[in-house]
Amino acid sequence: MGLFDSVKGSNTSSEGMRPSPVREFLGQELYAIDCRGANLYVHENAVVIDKTGGGLWNLGDNNFKVIPFKSIIAIQAKLKSTVLNGYIEFETANSPLSIGSDKAERTSENSVILSGTEERYQQAKEALQYIFDHICK
Repeated sequence: MGLFDSVKGSNTSSEGMRPSPVREFLGQELYAIDCRGANLYVHENAVVIDKTGGGLWNLGDNNFKVIPFKSIIAIQAKLKSTVLNGYIEFETANSPLSIGSDKAERTSENSVILSGTEERYQQAKEALQYIFDHICK
């Protein structure tokens, strides 16, 4: 999860990540991406942004956000850059993003910052393809 991120506990999956916080409700996650300050999980019909233990700024937080595919009206993504890290941002109907809220709300609520590795970008690309296949039909 990046600099100042908490050490992952013993209840992690085979890839060293914590399991999705909603696994018991939504079933096994199909994609799990270790992002900076948060984790992104893609389930069969929803994405989950888990900021639990997500670094210095989220220290002590135990929160996550579930966004059903049917609520996603737009996705903004930057998968690769030479200077900046990539990101994925989900916009939902009637969310602060779609009605013109401030940028602080935008960057913290519905987005994740990708760690700058080729593996993370490839995972994000595969997860986005799955999401696009479900929301663009």
